[in-house]
Amino acid sequence: MANYLPSDINTISVLPEIALLVFGTVFLFLKKNTPKLPRLLSSLSILTILVLLIFLPLFWNREIIGFSGAIYRSNPALVFQFIILLAALLALIFSADFPVDNENPGEYYFLILVCIAGMSLMVISRNLLIVFLGMEILSLALYILTGFFRKIREGMEAAIKYFLLGSFSSAVFLLGLAFMYGATGQTHLDFLHPAIKTSLDKLPLLYVGVILIITGLGFKIAAAPFHMWAPDIYEGAPASIAALLSVAPKIAALAVIYNIGMVLNLFTPDAFIAVIITMSVASMIIGNFAALKQSNLIRMLAYSGIAQVGYILISLTALPQGGRAMLFYLFVYIFMNMGAFGIAVLLTREKGGKVSIDDLVGLASKRPLLAFAMSVFLISLAGVPPTGGFFAKFYVFQLGLEAGYLWVVIVAIIATVVSVYYYFRIIVYMYMSENEDRLFIRRQGFSIAQAVLMVCALLLLLFGIISERLLNIARIVL
Repeated sequence: MANYLPSDINTISVLPEIALLVFGTVFLFLKKNTPKLPRLLSSLSILTILVLLIFLPLFWNREIIGFSGAIYRSNPALVFQFIILLAALLALIFSADFPVDNENPGEYYFLILVCIAGMSLMVISRNLLIVFLGMEILSLALYILTGFFRKIREGMEAAIKYFLLGSFSSAVFLLGLAFMYGATGQTHLDFLHPAIKTSLDKLPLLYVGVILIITGLGFKIAAAPFHMWAPDIYEGAPASIAALLSVAPKIAALAVIYNIGMVLNLFTPDAFIAVIITMSVASMIIGNFAALKQSNLIRMLAYSGIAQVGYILISLTALPQGGRAMLFYLFVYIFMNMGAFGIAVLLTREKGGKVSIDDLVGLASKRPLLAFAMSVFLISLAGVPPTGGFFAKFYVFQLGLEAGYLWVVIVAIIATVVSVYYYFRIIVYMYMSENEDRLFIRRQGFSIAQAVLMVCALLLLLFGIISERLLNIARIVL
């Protein structure tokens, strides 16, 4: 009987992912009635991520390969994985006190660790079939987490929407993979270039495959016109899961798009760049103008996230240099977007329901530190100096100009000006309006989540000062 197993499995190449799944499985077997179980599991999950963040640098410069080259733990993959773990860590910290009600907390934290394992698998894979496997591991866990609180009708409705649209995007990705395989006989990124040189007549078939694959990934990053799910799912999901959804899966999908772009850049970047520009321009226009009329805080942040993806995609038109700008933008994006969502999580928990923008009126007089942190996050998202968000946008726009896409940069600048209105509207509400109700009054006691929020805000200001150094680090990594 033929042996279909790869000859060089090399378990070390997927050791971090195995660790995540093992720890998550252990959580499942803890008794539900264990005293303070949610707090215990939250602490253990945070500790697991911290341990991985500490040990991940041990793989640096080792370029570990496994499963016949399908897994390649390169330095760029390690950096993307580090950023994903950092985003997941912040999401876990912000949701540490989030009520699990009568649900099983073991399942909740198990699913979060499964999500992280799926994202990690996506960024270290060189074979698009393994990327698809990681994407489905991520998606299935997120579908369940979105509707985890079964008594909340909006959450169940959001989970069904997410499942249906997510299944469709996975099918589109798989169809594109079939076209790519038909054109090249390969699903391994490293073998695409040699394969297509021997069959140039099948180049149109490869173009179709690339367009469909990027379309499927466009859903995962909530890029327009594949963004329809994001506002409803973010609003209906638990706020802690919305925070995770807003950043981490996007980083994983953008890493895959970057890997595909680097390969296609060698011989046929036209189809890739056309799709990227279309999604970028659509995202910046739709995201910013739709955010103008939002009254719900999380929905506004959802449309803001769509617009931010549009800016990030500009960097992919200028590969390979654009990868460095994208990496810098993603690193800054973690802190500014997760910070804004972190405050939304805290306020949602305190209010016991959805938080509208009007609820933030007079927040500065009640919670000055929280209002300061929120202001820094919003200013950075708007791209106003001296925050890291300004320099992230500046480097991306500069590369867009150098690549010859002046009109795209002009659209981006106009979209940025539009975004200033809805970001600064919240700041005006917090500092220049008064509210006599007792919502979000100042609370006594130390909160780790609030301390982390302040650290994130200060880091964004620091990034504005040391932006050149961070970009130099990105140049070394990519």
